[in-house]
Amino acid sequence: MRKHLMGFTVVIVAALALLSCGGSSTSQMGTPPAGSGQLALMGTDAPVCGVASFDVTITSATLTPQGGGTPVSVMDSSNPATVDFASLMGFNTLLNLGSVPAGTYSQVTFTFMPNPSLTVFEGTPPAPTDISATLTQTTVTANIKPALQVTANGSSGLTLDFQLFQSIQTDPNTGQVTGQVDPAIRVIPAVITTASGLGELDDLDGIVETVTNTSSNSSFTGSFTLRVRNKRTFQVNVANNTKFEGVSGLSGLNQGMFVEVDAKVDPDGNILAKDVESETDTDATTAAFVGPVLSVTRDSNGNATQLTQFVRAEHPDVSTTVPLRSVVTVNLSPSAGFRIATLGADLSAFLFNASAIARGQHVVVHGPFTGGSTPTVTGNLIVLRPQPALGNALASPSPVVGSDGKTGGYYLAPCNPLFQNQTVNVVTFYSTFFNGLTDLNSLDNTSVYLNRGFLLYTTTSGSLNGLSWTAPAYVFPAYVVRKLNLP
Repeated sequence: MRKHLMGFTVVIVAALALLSCGGSSTSQMGTPPAGSGQLALMGTDAPVCGVASFDVTITSATLTPQGGGTPVSVMDSSNPATVDFASLMGFNTLLNLGSVPAGTYSQVTFTFMPNPSLTVFEGTPPAPTDISATLTQTTVTANIKPALQVTANGSSGLTLDFQLFQSIQTDPNTGQVTGQVDPAIRVIPAVITTASGLGELDDLDGIVETVTNTSSNSSFTGSFTLRVRNKRTFQVNVANNTKFEGVSGLSGLNQGMFVEVDAKVDPDGNILAKDVESETDTDATTAAFVGPVLSVTRDSNGNATQLTQFVRAEHPDVSTTVPLRSVVTVNLSPSAGFRIATLGADLSAFLFNASAIARGQHVVVHGPFTGGSTPTVTGNLIVLRPQPALGNALASPSPVVGSDGKTGGYYLAPCNPLFQNQTVNVVTFYSTFFNGLTDLNSLDNTSVYLNRGFLLYTTTSGSLNGLSWTAPAYVFPAYVVRKLNLP
């Protein structure tokens, strides 16, 4: 989904992010038994501003046949999935790959652990605060609309939307999060096509465990296994047209290397990599920490020397030393490298360096770490990743609209407390995908818009596609602009 963002050609598809699953066995669907079809169970979420993290564990899931009958297991307690739904604003994650009997299913039932982990941003400046959370119900049944069709030897998908904006309860007088979570889930069947597969696996990242330079499948040239969050391992297949960045090819990958992958699930249930970007090696003392920047300390020249980061994920799992949802202090080494995880996109018009890192950016910090009351990381490499930007379109200044209706941009009032009310300049292109609205001409200043792209920070005033800004400024090249229908 990050292909040719600037230049400016973007291939926009239904996004999937393979981020977190439970269990520890290698997941590869293969050919299902006769009379069964393959099912990809996914998770997504509608956004809530101010919620930094919401981790909940799904212990089981069953499908109920249309018209009644014995429920069919999709997930069981031996292989639970823990998901941070707050990190899925505008993205999806793959929860499970498996086979189920062919048929039509009208309901799905999920069972959750009763005590999720909930963290919100509070205070000025905003800081992550843990909230004691409880689910009001741990077993939830939802209707599948339209009904899910599973065909023998075919592939199907089902998306779980936790709808945090409805599920997380707030005090009607103060607006503060109470800790009560009433799951308001909905489920949506997904379509698999031969042309695009199940969809794009966006932000699939983890640690390489093994590399195989051959394949019994003539469509692939080899594969590697990738350990993602919560220790599940997936087999990622490679074809002749798979592109590699940072390494010469499949043989350049090695055990312990942290990589980001742009991939898809094909109709046969195989994960096929389109782009593989290598970042750095990890080991028992060096890890990759993923999450937003909370604050930045700069020298007299404006270059960052230190930052703090909220840890949403880490690779490998070093949570006994650096707990998830903790705040780490990152000391930037003088030789620290800065990169953008473009996976083929051309962002050469923008800088990301020690002067262009800022609060609110979603980054991966690579380096050695220490624990204690204040975990510390020596940042040897900082990688900027795609992220969402949520808020309202400002009425003034007015949007800039090109002759095609899409090239231009608008000024966003973000609701994320990390931005501290600073405007985000959303730049759009002729290939930006508009979801829920036709183009920039359809913007209004009362609706909520979810943008997906890259959050860049600049100390230089400028303009792009007719949209201008005054430094210091956040500039957000967007490959998706989505109008949300919130209650």
